[in-house]
Amino acid sequence: MRLWVLDEHRYGLLPVIHRVWARRGVRVHAPYATKYQWGYLHEALEVDGAHHTELLFTPAIDRDIHAVFLGQIAASDPQALHVVIQDQAGFHLPSNDPRLPENLRLPPYSPELNPVERCGGLLKARVTNRLYPSLRRLEDHLFAASREWTQPAKVAGLIHHWLADQVNSGAPI
Repeated sequence: MRLWVLDEHRYGLLPVIHRVWARRGVRVHAPYATKYQWGYLHEALEVDGAHHTELLFTPAIDRDIHAVFLGQIAASDPQALHVVIQDQAGFHLPSNDPRLPENLRLPPYSPELNPVERCGGLLKARVTNRLYPSLRRLEDHLFAASREWTQPAKVAGLIHHWLADQVNSGAPI
């Protein structure tokens, strides 16, 4: 069995502006442009085992796209049973949806079990106060920034230790 935590984050060409430190008397100017184009980064972290990461960047989000991402997770190891913890977003597939892969299960959601939220925040910090000329350039930058967080040791650092202990003990999640 492979246990995954899953979430999505919206990124766009309208920049995310955060405060920054500067010398006293120096006015900091953040780049800004009004471009309303969005993309969605789907992220799944494996809680135990090899601590793999699955990512997918899409220009829209709906149940069909979510089914594609769940299929990507299931195809990462076709012989294994994949258990995916996800929130209750309206575009997430219910556990009885026929589009679910045979080797994938969706248990009830518990918000405190989802460490992938932390990964989204770390990636968002890498794209703040920057302008991107296209969604493709933003996607490239996100995937470059995510390389650091797709290393198994980094993924393991994002996982709550008690969650990994529950998985290893065989306790129901």
